Amino acid sequence: MYNGSGFYNEGKQFVYILIIVAAAAALLWLARDFRANLGRKTLRSKINWLVLLVVFIVLFLVLSAFSFIVIKTRFNELGQRALSTAKVVAEMPEIIKALDDSDPSAVIQPITEKIRRQTGASYINVASMSLITYSDLKPQNIGRMLVGDDYIRVLLGEYSISQDESTLGLKVRAKAPVIGADNGQRGIVVVGFNVGNIWRETYYYLIVIALVGILGLGAGFIGAYLLSGHVKKQILNMEPSEIAFLAEEQAAILDSIREGIVAVDINGKITACNHEAKRLLEIEPSENILGRHVTDVIRHSRLPELLSTGTVHLDQPMILGNTLVIVNRVPVRHAGKVIGAVSSFRDKMQLEQIDRRLADVGRYVDDLRSQRHEAMNRLHTIAGLIKIREYDLAAKLIDQVSDEQQRVLEFFLARIRDSAVVGILLGKMHRANEIGVRLVVDPKSHLLNNCMHRELVVTILGNAIENSFEAFLNWEHKTREGVVTVYINDETEQLTIRIKDTGPGVDPEIKDRIFEDGVSTKGAGRGFGLALIRSRMANIGGTLEIESSAEGTVFKAVLPKQIIK
Repeated sequence: MYNGSGFYNEGKQFVYILIIVAAAAALLWLARDFRANLGRKTLRSKINWLVLLVVFIVLFLVLSAFSFIVIKTRFNELGQRALSTAKVVAEMPEIIKALDDSDPSAVIQPITEKIRRQTGASYINVASMSLITYSDLKPQNIGRMLVGDDYIRVLLGEYSISQDESTLGLKVRAKAPVIGADNGQRGIVVVGFNVGNIWRETYYYLIVIALVGILGLGAGFIGAYLLSGHVKKQILNMEPSEIAFLAEEQAAILDSIREGIVAVDINGKITACNHEAKRLLEIEPSENILGRHVTDVIRHSRLPELLSTGTVHLDQPMILGNTLVIVNRVPVRHAGKVIGAVSSFRDKMQLEQIDRRLADVGRYVDDLRSQRHEAMNRLHTIAGLIKIREYDLAAKLIDQVSDEQQRVLEFFLARIRDSAVVGILLGKMHRANEIGVRLVVDPKSHLLNNCMHRELVVTILGNAIENSFEAFLNWEHKTREGVVTVYINDETEQLTIRIKDTGPGVDPEIKDRIFEDGVSTKGAGRGFGLALIRSRMANIGGTLEIESSAEGTVFKAVLPKQIIK
């Protein structure tokens, strides 16, 4: 059995020094790190301190559990050893016989003292049934009575193991009855072992474990230092508070801008989507689409293409539901690699409203210039007729101009009363005069003050008439006069719009695909007007048709008289 000599006595000072030096170095480094980061509370220092605390707690728990197991095991071993010694003494014939002598201690004391020295026991007491001792570590105690209330079981012939706290320290003691040849109990034997060696052995093991734990602590701390450095590098050397601020700031920015924003990761899964994007995509604001693949939300999205090519897409038209939008797509790069993409898009109608306001100013200027030019020509003609004294012809010309204006006003006041429709038709009439095309409004047209689907009607008229104008402008070999006839009528259960021109007709190559997105002969970024109009017409139950031949093109739209859903 380990008795405190050997390695323990020779190496404990060396172990103490190692533990103290290692602990002092670790605490010094941690104190320096804590002082350097005091007030800043960096993520790196938090990780280092957390790992150190965890290792310390684990080390403490391991030491505690190991101490408990070792002490409990050694207590059990000493108890069994004491009980075995007590049984041996109790079964010795010399002891049994001596208990019947007049002076039992003369025989029993030498025997038990010899056994005590051989076994390393603290004491061996042999006592009578009245608890009078016949042997003891101190001879002067022989003849005294054993004190305590834990002798009842052994006096009843049972074996027992217990602990004893005395002036000599904590001991484990075992008790055995002495049975005579007639099976009658003659006395008891009490054997005690000092547990001091248990603590010394445990202390030695704890030092070894603590030393290994300190080495593990150092390795863990180095790992924590490297891990915290890697984590900081991954998050661009930002602190959690800075990341939280940026996240809140990004969310506020995304929701404050009037463009739809959708961001995806390298796998095409949505990582960000603002309220404007949900509105344009006709998604409920409360619906969570994060984590879904972008093609599940935007059917014809080109973001997966951008993720593979890394090509920037700027100001490209696209139809989202019933809305024509202008899209910008840019890749997100890190260390030269594409790790995601961001798409921003805005309702083209909103952009066109701004353009229209600017265009209206320009159109008003052009109309004034055109009217001024036309008025000046007529005034010059009238002035010339007056100078040559052709008064009748001058009066006739004045009456003609007055009649034309009066007829136009009377027609619109009588047949077409919606101001927005009148405005688009008058504007297109001036545009037709400038490009040498005649725009005619069918006299059978009729429209009430409050036109159903006014915005859609204005869009249809503007788009169809402008397409006819462009067809005339791009017609290289004109064979007839350019005439555009507009018919609009709401007198039946439906609102009918028909625009007929005498142009060259639709290009046969795109005739069958005229309503598809991006199909046009006008170049890239065109060909979305008719597709968007047809989509909006389908939503309200309307129809859209185009008939084209060498004699011209007829555009016909039929809208139900109901509010747009």
